[in-house]
Amino acid sequence: MVKIKNGALGIEESGTRRYICVPVAHARDLHDYLRSNKVCSSPPEPSFTGFDNIELARDVDLNRVQKLLNDWH
Repeated sequence: MVKIKNGALGIEESGTRRYICVPVAHARDLHDYLRSNKVCSSPPEPSFTGFDNIELARDVDLNRVQKLLNDWH
């Protein structure tokens, strides 16, 4: 499991699901960024906490995705 460092975005797991919890205002941009870097992910799913969840494909390289998250601005 990739852990969140210093409040940065990270990959979370729940059972077999892996996802990124991202502030609502940035969810669509992050989803588009991941897709443009060939990361298979489901569109953001709104929640009532001010954060959306972007679910990652099961076969995604978690270390690669975490690097993309670290590089995303």
